[in-house]
Amino acid sequence: MKRFFRKGVGVIASIALAVGTITSMVTPGIVASGASLTDNNFSSVGGFNESIYAQITGIKDADVTGVSYTGTSSGTLTGQDLEYLVRDKNNGVRVDIPGVTPGTYTLTVTTKNGTITKSGITVDAQDRSGYAHFNYTDGVGAYNDDGTLKNNAIVLYVTDENKNDVTLTYGGVTVKGIGNILNSVGKACGEAGHETDCKKVSDGKTYYAKGNTNQGIIEKLAEAGIPLDIRFIGTVSDSGLYKSGTFDLKSNSGLIDGLTAYDSNDFGGSDGDNGHMARIKSGKDITLEGIGTDAVIDGWGFHYMSESAKPDLGKSFEVRNLTFINTPEDAIGMEGVQEKANVSSDLSASVERCWIHNNEFYCPDVSSPAESDKSEGDGSVDFKRGQYFTCSYNYFEGCHKTNLVGSSDASLQFNLTYHHNYWKLCKARGPLTRNANVHMYNNIFEGQTDYAMNVRVNAYIFSEYNLFYMSKNPQRDDTDAGVIKSYNDSFSSCIGSMDGVKVTDKSQTVDNKCRFAARNIDYSKFDTDSNLSYIPTGDYQLQTSITEARKVIESKTGVLNENPVAASVVTMSQISYLPSGVTPENITSLPTTLTPGKVSKTVYAFTVGGTVDVTINYASDALSDTGVLVNEAGESFLIASGTAVNLPAGTYMIQPYNVQAGDGKKMQNPTFKTVTINSIEIRANDPNAHYHDFKLVSTTDATCDKEGSKIYKCSCGEKKIEIIAKTAHKYGEWVIEKEATETETGIKIRTCTVCNNKETQTIPVKGTVDPTPTPTPGGTYSYNFTSPETGSDIYKIKGNTSTSKGSVQYAGLTLTTCLKMEGSTSVDFTAPSDGTLTLVFGANGSAVSGKKVKVNETVYTCDSDGIVTVPVKAGSVSITKGDAIFLFYMNYEPDSTTPDPTPDPDPTPDPTPTPEVKNGLQKADDGNYYYYVDGKVDTSFTDIIPDGDDWVYVENGKLNFDYTGIRENMNGWWRIENGKVNFNFTGLANNENGRFYIENGRVNFNYTDIIPDGNDWVYVQDSKVMYDYTGIRENMNGWWRIENGKVNFNFTGLANNENGRFYIENGRVNFNYTDIIPDGNDWVYVQDSKVVYDYTGIRENMNGWWRIENGKVNFNFTGLANNENGRFYIENGRVNFNYTDIIPDGNDWVYVQDSKVMYDYTGIRENMNGWWRIENGKVNFNFTGIASNENGEFYIKNGRVDFGYSGLYRQWNTTYIIVNGKVVGK
Repeated sequence: MKRFFRKGVGVIASIALAVGTITSMVTPGIVASGASLTDNNFSSVGGFNESIYAQITGIKDADVTGVSYTGTSSGTLTGQDLEYLVRDKNNGVRVDIPGVTPGTYTLTVTTKNGTITKSGITVDAQDRSGYAHFNYTDGVGAYNDDGTLKNNAIVLYVTDENKNDVTLTYGGVTVKGIGNILNSVGKACGEAGHETDCKKVSDGKTYYAKGNTNQGIIEKLAEAGIPLDIRFIGTVSDSGLYKSGTFDLKSNSGLIDGLTAYDSNDFGGSDGDNGHMARIKSGKDITLEGIGTDAVIDGWGFHYMSESAKPDLGKSFEVRNLTFINTPEDAIGMEGVQEKANVSSDLSASVERCWIHNNEFYCPDVSSPAESDKSEGDGSVDFKRGQYFTCSYNYFEGCHKTNLVGSSDASLQFNLTYHHNYWKLCKARGPLTRNANVHMYNNIFEGQTDYAMNVRVNAYIFSEYNLFYMSKNPQRDDTDAGVIKSYNDSFSSCIGSMDGVKVTDKSQTVDNKCRFAARNIDYSKFDTDSNLSYIPTGDYQLQTSITEARKVIESKTGVLNENPVAASVVTMSQISYLPSGVTPENITSLPTTLTPGKVSKTVYAFTVGGTVDVTINYASDALSDTGVLVNEAGESFLIASGTAVNLPAGTYMIQPYNVQAGDGKKMQNPTFKTVTINSIEIRANDPNAHYHDFKLVSTTDATCDKEGSKIYKCSCGEKKIEIIAKTAHKYGEWVIEKEATETETGIKIRTCTVCNNKETQTIPVKGTVDPTPTPTPGGTYSYNFTSPETGSDIYKIKGNTSTSKGSVQYAGLTLTTCLKMEGSTSVDFTAPSDGTLTLVFGANGSAVSGKKVKVNETVYTCDSDGIVTVPVKAGSVSITKGDAIFLFYMNYEPDSTTPDPTPDPDPTPDPTPTPEVKNGLQKADDGNYYYYVDGKVDTSFTDIIPDGDDWVYVENGKLNFDYTGIRENMNGWWRIENGKVNFNFTGLANNENGRFYIENGRVNFNYTDIIPDGNDWVYVQDSKVMYDYTGIRENMNGWWRIENGKVNFNFTGLANNENGRFYIENGRVNFNYTDIIPDGNDWVYVQDSKVVYDYTGIRENMNGWWRIENGKVNFNFTGLANNENGRFYIENGRVNFNYTDIIPDGNDWVYVQDSKVMYDYTGIRENMNGWWRIENGKVNFNFTGIASNENGEFYIKNGRVDFGYSGLYRQWNTTYIIVNGKVVGK
């Protein structure tokens, strides 16, 4: 396996085993050679989006000899998979296995020191909601819909080290370098005299320029049906910056061979184009993906294209788990071809089935752009002239021209979905749409500075359950030519255009002109037509709560996190918009009235302990002066004065509706303006309900290896638990384990005095001198936000941290977490003596040199390396914002002092020390763990509480290690195994109340489904197996016959549920079944599985056509009846196809032939009473005259042939000779 350095590693192509993923963190030292491993070496392990990941401490990449997994499916890493998916990272080994079918797994890692395993790993499925997968089951990109790689897929591993050396071979063609492989438009044309030139024809002119060695290999793979999966590991850089910075295009031609050139036709570029693009033309089934948490595309982008010469290609494209920085042109673009430049044209080569998900995009800073409006790139994710596109679970920060849909007013693109994306401080195009039908749901727009959704030229957006928070122009129609239909969107402190048509029923239609004229498709009602979208059937993962959608986005959006968490365990504090420095008013009694008055540039917050109604009165209800009531997640409940009812317990904010827009380029958040709140009246929603008033009863202090907790208790007995984060490690002195020599580095180790965690550092080779000396890590007063170990008990830090502002190298450390220097940010500490304060800054996307920070209100300026050195005096020191920059590291170094030669003798110890009073969960002398309150075991205490990394079940004051089952606390019902919550358990388990469905250790009371249970399949409703239910219930595979809670696969017949009576075969409702079948003493009409009791008419089975009345055959019916085929004669309930006669039908007599009333017949027909004049199937008793049938012409009187008449009859100037009713002459 490879050694991975800061810039990543190599690249190899292979037809690879596809394999594919949940999690805690420590940083121990490396296990000594020969030391044994245990499962505790897994510091982080889990499943996420069809992949398995693990972080293993105490070993190196070179120690690993094998990796495999078993469970729902199984696989073993071999060859290049083993080489590249296992790597050194974070003082241990990182394992990432993509392409795993959703299910439950055991991971086995074999090393030179032994084998370790981890069981109960749950791998979840990708969310394939949206148009990219609508009516399409072939799998988008290189993967199947079950998460596995497609057959014969080629896997290409790409790192920074070998980006220009990787080779891809197919069909006798070999291409070297990732830029040459992907940039199809730069291929050498091979024409005589231009063998190495690329060729471009534009506006009738032919241009030749420098070409690359692509040789059309992407097209060759597509035509042969060979999928291509390109896996990026680490940062793959074209800019050479390796972090967000300023990319000077004139002086920097890039590090990747074969990409399009800057402002030139070379390698398929063009004038006015910033270049550095891989333009992928005529591909199919291609996935570009990042491996692990740190895959970065630095300074280049991808453009997926179709062409008229190959209209079936340019399909099935996926990009996932990649971070894009310093992108000069587009990060990702997709583009098809249109026959003509007008809206009546057709798409001659449509780019289709594109899925862009779980990526992150950061605004570039481009110097010397080819066109003046491209200094921040040209687009994050653009889509033009194509169909079936999904953009989901992506994070966009500070981006300018973010999402373009259609490049001009004539451009056509249809069937687009955007869901679970997060736009933060972006400027525009969220998206900008033309001639498109777009579905947008469960997205967040925070601080949009110009506009968010924008519709032009016949575009139609259906927007539902999206959050617009402190955004400008959330929904804009620039030209009145497009329409946005808005359903349950939340507008929280927004300004400018809100042009969406708000509806209260999503099935309601709104007028618009969205149509694909060339193919005669009307998309104006696409969101209510199941033939055109998945929306009417609900076949997509929609959260119908803005707050729940925010939890899903916190859990799932962006690239893979080091420690991902399920949405079900995301807390409100993790998604809170509550500004730092604002302490909510705790409402302890109801009703209550608050009178906050004027609130300027901040919010007013309060916390309630039960369900309440809130009435607010403002001084003004004009949007420019009024307020909005939101919860911590930003979900709006009331704009202007009024009453919001049924608000659940939690923290709420009243914030000014009017805001000052922020600045995405400077990453400056929008600011609130002013609101005057005259009064807030808070009342219990149910006056008889109990209102919680929680009081602190117990505190367990945190240490560096265990979380602490505060337990609050209400007088009603309810408890709530507040977790206290682990403290920083308390390290001792460095101990040299191996001295450095003139040829070899040494090793030094320091150990935490609390938990024995070890930190290892390398000692440089003796005699080496850095041209720029590396600063040494600080001592007791050093602090960094990436691994906040020492110093956390010294500095008082107030503010927000971020992991998305790039990284800084300092003191031998790679720092990736920073403190954002904002108006409310402060760092305070007390210097024991005069000394020197060192601050290390970085900035996202721009240089730090010259930026300012305040220390004790004096302004200091960063040097060219982003470092500020400040002499400080003994006493209080305060660090506050100068400019909006990011603090990664700080260290205070006291000036050297001479020790006192005559120190005071040791003080006399207290002869009667105060004994420690036990509180919380403590180990007793008998070896058991008990729950103490003020030194006594609380035998009334039964709960599930935290104990370090575990949650444990305490029963009557004692930790019950003997219990396995299900127990509850205030946060839910939990799976307990041997006294501990098993968060890896997903499945069914029992307690005294029944059998319940559990997800990640917790009973999911929202879960209803039919699922396997041993050899049975059982019906689960609201988490519980319903053994008392008999009827019909559904799951994703169909509707099933349930008897006493279990599917009866032996059942064939009819059965009921609340929707009606259905036909079942082998336990499953057969929706394709239509027939007339026995049901007890009756025969009933079944259509598409259901007995149609509201049907009356005629239906057939193999035995005939039958009279149906209210869904049942009426065997007593004899007479005439209708169905869609006509009117028929029925005897004893059955159509008699041998029956021909003239019979009464109400006031008429009708002619029946072979059972059917012949309304298209006019002539003469007989029955037992005579021969009759038939007109349009009925006897015309008013007819007297001459008429004919196949037997001749006859004299008819009053509708009947008069066989007793002989004589003459004149009609229409003709005289007929009649003998016995028949015409014999004229």
